[in-house]
Formats: sequence, structure tokens, C-alpha cells
Amino acid sequence: MKKHFLALILCASHALFGQLNTSKDFTYTVSDPYKVVDGSKYYFSKDNEVLSVKYGKGVFTFQKFGGNKMNEIKRVEVEKTSGFTPESYEEINDKFYFFYSVWDKTAANEQLFVREIDFDGCKFVGEGKRLIKVNGKVTGGFNAGSIFGFGAAYGGGKFHFTKSYDDKKMIIQYRKYPESKNDNVNKDIIGMHVYDFDMTEVWSGDIKMPYTEKRMNNLSYSVDSEGNTYILSEIFKDDSGKRHTKEGEPNYNLELIKISSDETMTHTPIKIGDKFTDDVDFFEGKNGELVIAGFYGNSRKGGIDGFFLSKLQGDNITDIKYYEIPVDVMKMYLSDRAQEKMEKKDATQDLKMTNMVLREITYGADGGITIYGEKYYVVTHYNAKTGSTSYTYYYQEIIGAGISADGELRWMKKLPKNQIGGSARGGMGYYLIDSGETDYLLFLDNVNNIQLPMNQFPKAHKDGAGGYLTGFKVNRETGETEKVSLFDTRDAKGVALYQFNTGRIIKVNDKTFSVECYKKGKEDVMVTIIMD
Repeated sequence: MKKHFLALILCASHALFGQLNTSKDFTYTVSDPYKVVDGSKYYFSKDNEVLSVKYGKGVFTFQKFGGNKMNEIKRVEVEKTSGFTPESYEEINDKFYFFYSVWDKTAANEQLFVREIDFDGCKFVGEGKRLIKVNGKVTGGFNAGSIFGFGAAYGGGKFHFTKSYDDKKMIIQYRKYPESKNDNVNKDIIGMHVYDFDMTEVWSGDIKMPYTEKRMNNLSYSVDSEGNTYILSEIFKDDSGKRHTKEGEPNYNLELIKISSDETMTHTPIKIGDKFTDDVDFFEGKNGELVIAGFYGNSRKGGIDGFFLSKLQGDNITDIKYYEIPVDVMKMYLSDRAQEKMEKKDATQDLKMTNMVLREITYGADGGITIYGEKYYVVTHYNAKTGSTSYTYYYQEIIGAGISADGELRWMKKLPKNQIGGSARGGMGYYLIDSGETDYLLFLDNVNNIQLPMNQFPKAHKDGAGGYLTGFKVNRETGETEKVSLFDTRDAKGVALYQFNTGRIIKVNDKTFSVECYKKGKEDVMVTIIMD
């Protein structure tokens, strides 16, 4: 009897979710299956086609996808190669490149090479070209928070790649091993090499930082269309290494350092007053201007109270504008436990958001902007009996704000999301589609949340356990939001999809996006999402 009752519940549940209304804003296709290629993967797009470059067991495999269903139309394997470390794949002004490093043990040189990729021919163009040779090893990082994308994920990360927002210049940076291990006296030396889209060097130099490591924390880097480079840094007021004084005031200032092609260095302070900044970065502004944005907190106790942003206009920094997150917004979509904790606090003074990461800024035709951040954190688990360590990754709620062209706040709201996994990213996080005056924030969700009202805390979606591709449709001007649902990854036109990775979604054109998934049986498929 119990078995029959359980079967009835399962059938009813399947019927309920089978009747879900999917968004009329999208359609999708699933390609014919093709033989899987294991290894690291990267994707480019051009002229409504997708090129994947995969590397594993010493072999590069190029795959071309195209047509209405984005079927595999070409596959080329390149001769066995080894003896290098992958660093990055980059697209620069409609040209495609693969970068890799080689350590010359005999000469004790670290070297960076580049190979151009022929998109149409599915192959490399010629042999590798050496771009940089450094005496000795490079450290592979600029600060503890750096994430160097492909290289860092696949054993590289020795070199840092940054493109200008007009896609005409690229700077490649590396950090030399310090002359002294004493941070109180050592000043970082950063190699900077600026290239145009033909990978012709515009200028290069070893730039000695103006402050000691103890006084300087480099946050982010950028380059403009003229080849000028920028470093956004926290400059501490003393050698304590602390972000706050005994009185609880900020013990640092933000500074923008500009380095021109003749290696002239200029310093522009960014006044933060009594605020504590968090997750500060460069973002592309309208018409190529540079925006500096992040979160801020009103005290040293941690947590954030709102967004802030400033703009680089010529050599000048506009005054910072602060946008406080209302208490009512902070209180939205919390779990019962979090609600109970909050009730014990004076919400107007103590309530903050924690573990927020600023993700995107998008621009509307009227000059208004939207800012999106996501709650992201990692919990470490140590097993004393086995001596092993494991990690749990959380990608949770999204916070968004709309700001008018004159800097006035239009709206601010939370968007409920709750994803948990045992490894970084995977199918977690979200993917932003910028469409006219609408933003779509797509992500994998627990199927039990699809019909859940937006004012309720969502059940956890476990990475790797299927999931429904869903998201939020946001009106940039008004902030009006509605839920959109596309398809169940375990039944996408009769195909069960596995290894769905939001980081692998590739934009094909302004209305088409593709993502490669595993379907088991040693076969992959390409899923293509089309905006109607």
C-alpha cells in the first residue's frame, strides 16, 4: 500500500512539473549527438557559428558547430604537443589566440608564447610566437583575490591578460619574484606588455610599484584604447596591514595609478571618507568610459550596506555616489532561521548583507545603468579522522539596482536564488543576457522552485543534480521583475543533459546563445537558446 501511495505521489509530481508554462521569450534546440572530447574546453563564436578548442592527453581538437540546430559540422585533431602550460584563450578585435607558457630550465627563463587560431579552418595559424621572456620565474599572482580564468583553472595563471573595452588593445602582466621577503621594504615589480589586435607590441616595461607591499594592495587592472594602463589599489596609511584604525576608521585610501607608454606614472586619489569598500573593480562604462564600482560598508564589522560607483573622465575621477540598500530589501527572501536571527537585532542599525560579489553593470539607451551582485561564499570542512578537507560552494541571492543617467536611484531589489555545490561554479551562478531595455538573469534551479512565489525562500538546488533552466526578466527602468522558465535539463526535447556549466555559455549573436552538455553514452550535444 505504501509503495502504491509513493508511486501516486511521484506520478502526480511529474504531471505537475510536466505542465509548467515555459517562457514565450525563448525557444531552444538540441543538436544531434556527437562523440565526446575530454579535456579543457574553450568556445569562440563568429558569423553564427561556434568553434570549440579542447585540449587533453597532448592533443588539441577543434570542433565547428553551425546551422539551425548548431550541429557539429567539422572536427580537426592537431598533432600531439606537450611541454607547455596553457595560460589563456583570447578574442581580440575578431581575431582568436591561444597563449601558453614554457619554462626553460637550462636558461632559467619563463616564456610566454601565442598561437593564432584560424576559426574557419579549425586549426592553428603557423607555429607559436614568443612574446615575452623573463629571467627567472614569475609568481603568477598580483593579489590574493585575483582570478585569472583559464590559466588559473588549468595550471597556468603565471600571466594576467586584460583587454581594453573597445577590444583594440591588450595588456599582459606578470609579477616578478620579490627582491626581499620583507613586505615592509619590498616593492613589487610588475612586467607590463601592451599589444594591439595583431599581437604587435605597443610598449613594455618593468614597472616598480610606488609603495611597499605592506602599504599597497592592488585590486584590479585595466587598459584603454591608447595603451595606457591603470591599477586600482588600496593604499594603507601605516605598516600595520589593518584596514581600520583602533578607533574603527578606515586605515586606507583608494588610489588610481595610471601608467602611460613612456612609463610616466600618475596618482589619482579616490576619496572614500568614512566608508569601507569591498569587492572593488573596473567596469566598462557607456561609450568606453571606465567605471570604478563595488560595495561599501558603514563600519569595520564586516558586511555591506550598499553599492558605490565613480567614473574616470580623462584623468579625473568623479565623486563617489553611494546607494544604500534599504532594510526592507535586505530582509527579503531569507530562510526561517535567518529571519529569527534578524528579529533579535535592531535592523535599522545592525542588518547587513554578507559575502556579496559585484558581477555586472549594464547600460540602457537612456544612459541609465543596472548593477548586479551575487552572494557567494565557500565553507571548509575538515575531517580530523581522515585528515581530509572538503569544500561547499554557495551561490545565492542576487541584488540589483537601477540608476538613472543623472545618478539617481530608480529601484533596488533582491532576487531569490539558492545553489549549493561541492566544486566551484559548475552549473551554479547565473548568466546575464543584455537585451534592449530588459536583462535576463538565467540559472539552474531546483524544479520544486519553479512555481514557488518570488516572495518565498527557495529550496536549495544541488549542482549536478539536474535542475530547471530558469531566471528573472528585469525591466531596467522600473525594476519590474518576473520569473521565466526555459526547460528541464533532465528532459530537454527528450534528452537528459549533464555537466551543464553556466561558464561555458557562449553568445552566438544578440539573440542566440549556446552551451555544450554531456548526454552520457560518450556523447555531447549543443543546446542553443534563441530569444524570440
